[in-house]
Amino acid sequence: MVVVNITCAEVSSFVHACEGDAVMKLTNEKIPYFNAPIYLENKTQIGKVDEIFGPINESYFSIKMMEGIVSTSYSAGEKFYIDPAKLLPLSRFLPQPKGQAQTGGRGGGRGGGRGAGRGGRGGSSFRGRGAPRGRGGPRGGGRGGGFRGRGRS
Repeated sequence: MVVVNITCAEVSSFVHACEGDAVMKLTNEKIPYFNAPIYLENKTQIGKVDEIFGPINESYFSIKMMEGIVSTSYSAGEKFYIDPAKLLPLSRFLPQPKGQAQTGGRGGGRGGGRGAGRGGRGGSSFRGRGAPRGRGGPRGGGRGGGFRGRGRS
């Protein structure tokens, strides 16, 4: 067992064991990172966050237990803890109001916007080799013009 010297915040309460994992009900207003370490009150690590599921207002998650720790040894309602730096605000998972800039992020996904990257003038998606010529894809735009490959179609 590993005992760490960090500050911990209550994150969940034990619901039941399932196939060697522990199913937990989220008691914190924030959402844990995947693979975030989970601790007992005495700061002994028992496992890591495996999956997060359930409705946004009543979330659950499972813990993949560390080797040698059995999920059936805990009782319903027992509290578990996490490093507060391993929690994300709920607003990260909710739709943002129109007109408000997205926080973080790096751009518009594959191909970027109009005129960016290999999509040409109108194409913004990658279609691979099987795409019809002149309709987006890696060579040429979606509205004619641009490089169309060998010969005319």
